[in-house]
Amino acid sequence: MNAPTTHTAEALGNPVPRSIGLHGRVAVFSSMAGGVAIGGVLVAYLTLSGRLSGHALFMNATALYVIGAVLGLIHGLVLGYFGRPAGTAPRKAVGDIGRALIFAPLGLAVGWLAAIWVAMTLVAAYTGRVGALVAVSLGWVAAGIILAAAALQAFKALKNAYARWPERRPGTVLSVASFAALLLIFLANRPEVWGLRLRLTENGAVLLAGFLAVWVAGPLVTLALRLARQVPFPRALAGLAQGRARLGQDVIIGLLAGVVVGLIAVPFAVPSVAPALAGAMVVNVSQALVDEVLLRLFLVTAVAWLFLRSDRVRANVALVGAVVVATVVQVILYTPGALAVGFPTSSNTALFLLAAVAIPGAVFGTLFWRRGFTSALVADMAALAVLALLA
Repeated sequence: MNAPTTHTAEALGNPVPRSIGLHGRVAVFSSMAGGVAIGGVLVAYLTLSGRLSGHALFMNATALYVIGAVLGLIHGLVLGYFGRPAGTAPRKAVGDIGRALIFAPLGLAVGWLAAIWVAMTLVAAYTGRVGALVAVSLGWVAAGIILAAAALQAFKALKNAYARWPERRPGTVLSVASFAALLLIFLANRPEVWGLRLRLTENGAVLLAGFLAVWVAGPLVTLALRLARQVPFPRALAGLAQGRARLGQDVIIGLLAGVVVGLIAVPFAVPSVAPALAGAMVVNVSQALVDEVLLRLFLVTAVAWLFLRSDRVRANVALVGAVVVATVVQVILYTPGALAVGFPTSSNTALFLLAAVAIPGAVFGTLFWRRGFTSALVADMAALAVLALLA
């Protein structure tokens, strides 16, 4: 009698998936960690510091947990996909992540329990009941384990994603510089949380700058550097790659153009009220970096790439159109600030936008097209320096 034979999918050539992979774990743990961080740790911090009322604490913590879990899931899906191990096909990674989401509700339930007890820290401390204090302590332990596990998995995925990033060196420099610039801008002029009328603290400025650097500046820089390989103008960072002579030329041309643009804008600029010139200069340099990354490096490159996808659009027409689009977007972004200044007439506002925004934007866009990012950035910084010194 023959021994029994087990017919499995693996024996038939279709291996049964036994693991959700690193990418799947990143998605699940990131979702849990996002919920715990916002619905648990953040709520506990706000209540203990007196910035959030303990009224309806359970409902508020649950709502914030859901928001944090959704944000964490989005983060985990993106990081998990791009941070998949080397040799893992994109299709397999998507399948593993989809299978991981089947187990996500169980993990999210555990994370919710931990977050709720962490959020109740103030209540437990106020009542002083042993049972509540023990539960809160266990909640903090569980939250710490979840956050640590998510950080570990995310770090592994980040290493994989960084290794397969072709433009990782310039991209890292620009992303870090964007974070520093945003942080300096937020520290100098604390923005309010939209819709809540809450002004950011120092810690809030750091968190917001980090969030924007990771989820806005970083992806835009990555996409722009990738698209730059497909458009017919000098590579965005060509000056840095072609030696000191070319870099020196870019800097000199940028300085001259920036000084001229700044002098044109001085008669129409708003007098500076900054208490310290050095502080105003730092903020201006930071603003220039943010503008050039957003409007020139990304927008000009992306719009030119879109135009060039049509065979009917010539290269020069596409590039001019991209510069015009970026200039118009810059005018739109700066119009609310110009209106808030309170110029006596609408013609004064229009002249200010023309001399201090539209003309510089067109010049910086042309420099980016002809010379690259370095020349445009130096010109923007020089123009703002002239305004800070003379306005």
